[in-house]
Amino acid sequence: MKRKLLFKSSALWIHDYEIQHMHYDERFTIRHFSFAPPLSKHSGDIILTEKEILLDGDECETIPLGSIEELYYGFDNLYTTASVKNFGAFWKPLRVRHGFNNVTYFIINYNYLYTSNDRFLSLLKSLLLS
Repeated sequence: MKRKLLFKSSALWIHDYEIQHMHYDERFTIRHFSFAPPLSKHSGDIILTEKEILLDGDECETIPLGSIEELYYGFDNLYTTASVKNFGAFWKPLRVRHGFNNVTYFIINYNYLYTSNDRFLSLLKSLLLS
């Protein structure tokens, strides 16, 4: 079955349980150095189709759109402003709660001062509402 490609970009992501198991230095301190990436454990491509989100990188995962329970654009008590450079002044993570209590944080098309999280969120919301 052919999927209709709606969005494709590079992405960084991390699951909530991975953040919970990080040491303080890994979670906060090293994130403020110049070339340290944002708080993430995985990298690759994110692909949005009319039916699912596909993650293709060092971890491969499929998130059916029907399994998405919540979208949140911003920082929370787990992925905090203290865990990113410039304390979140230029971009925010996208949190997706899906399946049976799975939570994944995304940073899409990260380019130091901006991301494509807002564009991806807009597309995803329009699919979920239609």
